Amino acid sequence: MEKHLYDVAPANGYPLEYGVLVASLQDGTREWRSELGEVSEEEIVWQPFERGHSIGALILHMIDVEAFWIETAALGRERPAGEAEELLSDQINQYGFDWVVPPKRPLSYYLALQDKVRARTLESIKDFPDPSTVITRDGWSASMTLRWILNHVINHEAYHGGQAVMLKAMYDKSRTIG
Repeated sequence: MEKHLYDVAPANGYPLEYGVLVASLQDGTREWRSELGEVSEEEIVWQPFERGHSIGALILHMIDVEAFWIETAALGRERPAGEAEELLSDQINQYGFDWVVPPKRPLSYYLALQDKVRARTLESIKDFPDPSTVITRDGWSASMTLRWILNHVINHEAYHGGQAVMLKAMYDKSRTIG
């Protein structure tokens, strides 16, 4: 029996260190999307309790965080006008555990938003200087390297992507109980 080989070969067009991180980001996205599968509009907005997480809000949050860290934090760029509003940036308070109900739209809407920002991310990383470059922004209590920023985006998405998959399972289970 032939065994499958798992690998995250460095993405082409990037220095080695960034190439491995970009490949990891892309593979992580592919994995949670595959595990999530088909999701109805009802599942997109379902919250297990009031103001709790939903699949749609988690995806919007993942997109927002990626755009912020790559474009604003790493490169000091302004994000496109209206993007923060579309991603409900000011309406999601993850630390206060206060999640807005997202728009009741097909999963394809959410994935297209993510794909649009991801395309910008992949191009933006090509503008990154050396991975050990330290970024310091006025008013921030810490500095960070560019490789940490990209690693943070990868870990953040993996965390919330797993939550989205779990919410789908919870939704499915809630429909079979009682």
